[in-house]
Amino acid sequence: MSRTAKGPRLYLRKGRRKACGTTLPDRYFIRDDKTEIGTGCGPDRFVEAQEQLAQYIIQKYANDVEPAREARVRKSNPAEVYVAEVLAEYAAGPAQRLANPANEASLIETLLPFWQDMTLADVRRSTCEGYVAKRITEPHKAYKKDPASAPRVSDQTARRELECLGTAISKWHEEHHLSVVPKIVLPRKAETPRDALTRSQAARLLWASMGWGLRDGKWVRLSKTTRSNRMHLRRFILISIYTGSRAGVTCRALWNESPLHPWADIDSGVLYRRGRNEIDHRTKRRPVVAFPDRLLSHMRRWKRLDEAKGYQPVIHFGGKPIERVKTSFASCVADSGLSDEISPHWMRHTCATWLMEAGVDVWAAAGFLGMSPATLIKNYGHQRPDYQDDVRNRFG
Repeated sequence: MSRTAKGPRLYLRKGRRKACGTTLPDRYFIRDDKTEIGTGCGPDRFVEAQEQLAQYIIQKYANDVEPAREARVRKSNPAEVYVAEVLAEYAAGPAQRLANPANEASLIETLLPFWQDMTLADVRRSTCEGYVAKRITEPHKAYKKDPASAPRVSDQTARRELECLGTAISKWHEEHHLSVVPKIVLPRKAETPRDALTRSQAARLLWASMGWGLRDGKWVRLSKTTRSNRMHLRRFILISIYTGSRAGVTCRALWNESPLHPWADIDSGVLYRRGRNEIDHRTKRRPVVAFPDRLLSHMRRWKRLDEAKGYQPVIHFGGKPIERVKTSFASCVADSGLSDEISPHWMRHTCATWLMEAGVDVWAAAGFLGMSPATLIKNYGHQRPDYQDDVRNRFG
């Protein structure tokens, strides 16, 4: 029996060395049975390659001799629709309307090598589990120098990638009405710790950010450059704790109004957690937040210092923006003598916990943090002084 032809898909052809000694760059090609079409796009232009694949698929079936009704029937039959086709349509359409299309494109690029030769009928529990089993043996792509010693991909990363696949299938179903919608089976979601810093722990962390370290139970001054090298951490810690903003928001903030970045309006005393033209996340809202008075005085001083040097980023190192503080934050935590489990996201947990401990109104606190009251109560409600008072006071 002849093998069923594979559907249109992207193929990354590795660069080959020509006879003259020059090396051709890696390029994506569209493969469709015996047809092969160059896209001219390298690995850094994956989204453009996906758009070309989607356009090719549209044109192919638009020019096909089969009646329109048969085309609709094919697209509703899971056994005749390739996963690569679904991902291509999703990448070129619905994914472009998300708050971060580039992140979704990266997930699709990771999914393709495993799924592109399969149809939607092949999406089942066993193949989902097979995908996770394969991914957790692969090195993290951020570690390019030595993949052999690089940490492996976690099952939670694989879970996020499968969620992307599930969304792509859902969007296909909305347009083409699949006769049977495949079910994506995800790994169990890890429990997220909701730990927070105490006031004394936060003070210790700030001490470490000012160039001090705990050695044999005593605070000692570290190297002369440590204080200046950690200036950005002092700002990050204070802004994150006092506003409860996520690390990505704090690190991207600018001093002046921006269409694509969060920005601090010192005159009005508020932080715009997203740029004027940025689309808000459905599950991770970024509302405007007012600076508490203690923080606002720091913000005014920092802005004066940065304006004198022409610096735009609020969190910077020598005027250059810093996208992540994970590594420097970890060294700061180590010097403060605190647990290495503490991450930058703990600052948001700390803000939520302190608000609950202070008895702030749930609706007001939820609006301040950019989360729903239900989420706030579920994860931090037990920190309130009046937690379960109505119940326990009913007992005689």
